Amino acid sequence: MRRHRLRRLVFVLGLLATVVLATGYLWIRAPRLPGSTERVVVEFPIGTPTRQIFRTLQAEGIARDSLLAEIYYRTFRHGVPLRAGEYSFSPGEPLDRAIDLLEHGEVVKHVVVVPEGLTNAECFALFVQQGIGTEQGFRRASREPNLLPGPPLATADLEGFLFPDTYVVTRSTPTREVVATMVENFRRHFTPELARRAEALGLTMRQAVTVASLVEKETSLPEERPHVAAVYLNRLKLGMRLQCDPTVIYALQERREWIGRLRRSDLEVDSPYNTYLYSGLPPGPICNPGAAALEAAVTPSPSRDLYFVARGDGGHYFSRTYADHLAMIEKSRANAAVAADDAEPPH
Repeated sequence: MRRHRLRRLVFVLGLLATVVLATGYLWIRAPRLPGSTERVVVEFPIGTPTRQIFRTLQAEGIARDSLLAEIYYRTFRHGVPLRAGEYSFSPGEPLDRAIDLLEHGEVVKHVVVVPEGLTNAECFALFVQQGIGTEQGFRRASREPNLLPGPPLATADLEGFLFPDTYVVTRSTPTREVVATMVENFRRHFTPELARRAEALGLTMRQAVTVASLVEKETSLPEERPHVAAVYLNRLKLGMRLQCDPTVIYALQERREWIGRLRRSDLEVDSPYNTYLYSGLPPGPICNPGAAALEAAVTPSPSRDLYFVARGDGGHYFSRTYADHLAMIEKSRANAAVAADDAEPPH
């Protein structure tokens, strides 16, 4: 009789233990009731201890109890390696799903749109603003012109060779990898055909990219790009100075003297990038040109024009002679005066 009661007691205690363990197991795995509808973004640096990861998950409402969650992870998830990085969790993320994210390294992806015509420094700032890399890291990487296998880039830095595009990266993507990806993108777009056209014009790849950077900065109108390229190439053939305002602006930016508008005195700045003072192309590109500007630089229009001046509407007047150019300048000024007269008066 006593043995029978003992067996019943052991059975009941075992059943209770099973229920408690099962309840605890389900309680630990179940999502914590969210106090917010917004996703939680957490970054775990490399080397973050496992215990700290679960403490953070508890603090952010993902784990109900950090100690029990860690015990569950080590017991039932076999202590799979958890990867560092930036993660985004739903307010009621189940613990298993959170561990899955950390196990597979499903980190947050950042989309960085790099428009045409930015300098390297301006490109890098777009990434740094999203918490990707540092300015110093990007600068170091940009001084490695041979990041990729293949023909070396004959350049001391990568200004002009960071292709404008949309890039998807993570906070843990090394700056060197970001720069290498942009250079690889440039290599895909500066095709062997473009290289052949550049050679036919007597231009090296670096010189072609430099011309493209001038075109990129001078006009945003697709139909004008080949015409602008023709003007610069025509002047180079004749030994004329390019007198390109954007090169002066670049020189001022390099010296940290750019104030946002070009003054007549700025045209005297002593820099090899100042194409008002120095003949030929500047030492290198002044921005990172896009595909259309690269195409225009090696496929100029058949024009023999040597001058152009802004019309005031985004386009330009082109001229072959200096006398015609002066007339176009007067026409441009007249357009500006009419536009000022037609402007709505202040209220």
